[in-house]
Amino acid sequence: MFKCWTVLLVLHLFCDVVLATQCGKVWLTVSSLWRPIAASNKVIDAELEVNWDLDCPPNIEQPDTIKVFTADPAHNKTVKPQLTLFLPEHPQGYYRTNITVGRPHLPGGWDAADGAALPGPHCLKHYAALYKDGVILTSSCLQIWPTWMYDLRRQLGRLPIGTLMIPGTHNSGCYKHGDLTRRDAFQRYLLTQDRDVWTQLIHGIRYLDIRVGYYPSFPNTSHGEGSVHGSRFWVNHDVIRITPLMTIIKDVRNFLDVAKGEVVILDFHRFPVGFEGRPSRHHRLVSILHQAFGGLILKPDRGVDGLGPTMNYIWTSGKRLIICYGDKHTVNEYDWLWPPMTQAWGNKQTMEDLLEYLNDVIIGNTRPRSNQNPLWAVMAELTPCPLDIILNPSGGLRQMADSVNRNLTILFQDEWWKQTNIVATDFFLGNNLIDVAIQANIKKSNIAKWRL
Repeated sequence: MFKCWTVLLVLHLFCDVVLATQCGKVWLTVSSLWRPIAASNKVIDAELEVNWDLDCPPNIEQPDTIKVFTADPAHNKTVKPQLTLFLPEHPQGYYRTNITVGRPHLPGGWDAADGAALPGPHCLKHYAALYKDGVILTSSCLQIWPTWMYDLRRQLGRLPIGTLMIPGTHNSGCYKHGDLTRRDAFQRYLLTQDRDVWTQLIHGIRYLDIRVGYYPSFPNTSHGEGSVHGSRFWVNHDVIRITPLMTIIKDVRNFLDVAKGEVVILDFHRFPVGFEGRPSRHHRLVSILHQAFGGLILKPDRGVDGLGPTMNYIWTSGKRLIICYGDKHTVNEYDWLWPPMTQAWGNKQTMEDLLEYLNDVIIGNTRPRSNQNPLWAVMAELTPCPLDIILNPSGGLRQMADSVNRNLTILFQDEWWKQTNIVATDFFLGNNLIDVAIQANIKKSNIAKWRL
């Protein structure tokens, strides 16, 4: 029964690729932008976005309509569309709706870390379908895929982890849990995500970018950390503390316990507050990590050709957590910490400059290289400069993410997927890179088979 389910899953993915090639593709994302509500502290955010790519062959007529539903139109013939788009009126391939997604329950039992969750992809509430003359050509849903790595183990097993395309988030712990308010929205240059780490992982994110601060005068005792030292570590956005680190650690541990075959990369990339000249604080942090994850930690391994261990090797070992650590002196003291990871960060303030930089790094292969760590990450987000924060208070990271996320989906889907390892973004639901990465890894697997 399980083999049949796996075969059907692969056939479904293959058919999606074929349909996309023949008839175009449609997908849903979630806007990072927000709108105020008059006379209210609340704001409207997390609105649905419809995206499509109609690069169809000349002998096939272009689709003419997209409809958005709250159920699968292929199985529910009576469901009425919430929105109908006539494509000749929208040549840009993108439409932001006023349909609010909110923060829905996660399907398949993934709301709680109780071990009762179902593997495989699961659709959330909204579907989009592409039509020609009233006939559905293809459709997709806003979905989670909490077990995509292990679900595709027959395709991905022989690939070194350094060759996979792995979706990630930038400043992963800088989020607001729960509904957004005007006060939160005005923290325009602090929050980089609008889902917590548990939800990021459930959607399919596998790389987490963490910056840690130590605050001896600000222990957080509201999250049950159980350790005074543990409660003094916070996830930072630069020098501003945002989220207790133990909250992130618990989310990752719970996910690894429930999603038995998934591999997660934790990148402790910087330590901007409280660590300078204090090696004992690094030792405390490392001790907390070892206590939390113990037997799940994979030791550094450059693998064959310096591309890291294969996924089959990782699964056989049972060690499914890679911890990269941004302090070389500390790494030298612990054989299970991976060396600092190379991040290709452009420090760009405009979409055009960022995309040019990313193209040079990915296609032109100009990224800085590390001889110790086979993993590397593209940081595909804009970076405000100090003058932006002072002179452009009405802007912010949400607007910056909105300006690049759609472009990233297309570029990684069409051009950059072959050479990419890890790609980290702000407000990850505003792009489709989790799905792009899954499809890219299937293609990479097929290429590897042809070379054998």
